Amino acid sequence: MTTIQLTIEEISHGRGLSFKKGIASVLIDTDFSTTLPDGHERGYADGQKAGQQLKAEIAKLVKD
Repeated sequence: MTTIQLTIEEISHGRGLSFKKGIASVLIDTDFSTTLPDGHERGYADGQKAGQQLKAEIAKLVKD
C-alpha cells in the first residue's frame, strides 16, 4: 500500500456545502452545480479552484 500525504489549507469558517461540492465536482468529475441553492455560485466556483489545486498536487505524486 502506498500512502500519499497532502497539506490542505484550513477551510475558513462560513464555507459551506457549496464550496465542498465545488471541490468534489473536480475530484470526482461530477457536476453538482444544478443542486446549488440560489446565490451559492461563488462558493461553488471557489471550491472548484481549490479542487483543481488538490487535483494538481495529487497528479504530481502519482506516477504513470
